[in-house]
Amino acid sequence: MTAEESVAPDEDQTLPSIPPRKRLRGTATEEFDQAAAADYTDRKASIRNIAARTGRSFGAIHRSLTRQKVTFRPRGGAHRSATKGEVQ
Repeated sequence: MTAEESVAPDEDQTLPSIPPRKRLRGTATEEFDQAAAADYTDRKASIRNIAARTGRSFGAIHRSLTRQKVTFRPRGGAHRSATKGEVQ
């Protein structure tokens, strides 16, 4: 499954695709950060999905969301439960 397949065709595409090695400056950075934060919080997009759609790295998107003070969702997957006699 590619990044394009994971995005619903009717989903609002508010995030711009940024050319590789293009640095955002000033208001462009703030606008991108706000759009990424809205995509992550409102539309429940994953960081990897946002990165794939915008051409930015996972780390760049994570820093962008951190600048917006976004509360990150917990990581997915199975969680181990405490077994008998095990302290949590």
